[in-house]
Amino acid sequence: MKASRLVTLFAVALLAVAVDCQAQTPSKPDQVMEQLLTEVHQLRVAMQQMSVNAYRGQIMVERLRLQQDQVSRLTREIASIRNEIAEIKSAEPLAKERLDDAEKKLETGMLSEIKVKELRASSFELKRRQERLLEREAELSIELTQERNALGDLNNRLDALEREIVITGLGTEKTNRKK
Repeated sequence: MKASRLVTLFAVALLAVAVDCQAQTPSKPDQVMEQLLTEVHQLRVAMQQMSVNAYRGQIMVERLRLQQDQVSRLTREIASIRNEIAEIKSAEPLAKERLDDAEKKLETGMLSEIKVKELRASSFELKRRQERLLEREAELSIELTQERNALGDLNNRLDALEREIVITGLGTEKTNRKK
C-alpha cells in the first residue's frame, strides 16, 4: 500500500517536471542541455531516495509484524498462566479440606501416616507451583510491557518514515512548480 503511494508520488513529480520543462523555453541550446541534465540528476536522486525509503519501510513493516507476534505470544502465555493460577486457587480449599479430614482420620487411627504425608506433600507442591506461576507471571508481565513499548517505538518510526516520504514528495512538487 505504501509502495503504491510512492509510485503515485513519483508519477506526480515526474509529470510536474515534464510540464515545467515544456513551459520553459531557454534561449540557448547549452542552457537546454544543462537544464535537462539537472532534471535527470534530480530525478535520479528522487528515485534513489524513494527506493531507500521503500526498502526501509518494508524492513520496518516486517519488524512490526514480528514484534506484534511476540506481543501476542506473551499475552497468550500470561493468560494461560493466569488460568492455571485460578485453577490452583480454586483447588486449594478442597486440598486443605482433604488434608484436614486425613489428619482427623489419622488421630482416630482410620488412616495411615503415609497417606497423610502424601496429602501434605501434594498440598505443599500445589502451593509451590502457585508461587512459581506467580513469579513467571510477573516476569512475563515485565517482558510484555517491554515488548509493547518496542512495538510502539516501531509504530512511531514507521509513522516518521511515512511523514518523511510525504514531505519529500511535497518538496519535490514545490521545487518543480517554482521552475
